[in-house]
Amino acid sequence: MVRFKNRWVLFQIVQDPVLENGKVIYPRTGFEVTDNMISNAIFQAIEVNYGLFGKGQGSVTVKWYNSTTRIGILRIPRDFTDMYLSTMFFIKQIATLPCSFSILHVSGTVIFIQQAAIDWDRKFYLKEQQDAEKKGDIYNAIDKIEESKKTLAVLSQEDVQLRVDTMRPIFRD
Repeated sequence: MVRFKNRWVLFQIVQDPVLENGKVIYPRTGFEVTDNMISNAIFQAIEVNYGLFGKGQGSVTVKWYNSTTRIGILRIPRDFTDMYLSTMFFIKQIATLPCSFSILHVSGTVIFIQQAAIDWDRKFYLKEQQDAEKKGDIYNAIDKIEESKKTLAVLSQEDVQLRVDTMRPIFRD
């Protein structure tokens, strides 16, 4: 039985500035990106940069994406980690939205990626809370951090279940 080894990548999508009337503007507009759009953009970039060879080297799976913090987790084949990471560097838009990827952490296990994602989410939500308090608004970061932890906990449970399912022996009559 063959076991496929993966790498887990924690990434952040950074919205690129736009030129309007000769001025650089950092848009604060809605940035609606889905898991499917991210994986399609990476897969298309693999095909552009590495051709048919790259297209045939495994698949990329977005396991978790938080549209508020714009942080996500990818599962990629271990043997082609460098190929996927270098391709993500060259992506400059998802669908028609100008953006770029920032690689935050790469790990061999989902647990360490979860811990890193929780840390990044915590930093983001606490910063949002500080900004809201400066404006005099009420912002509850603790609830959002707990919600993020719950959604990330499901990710490790899915990974453990996947391992158990693939380790079951197959009996043939």
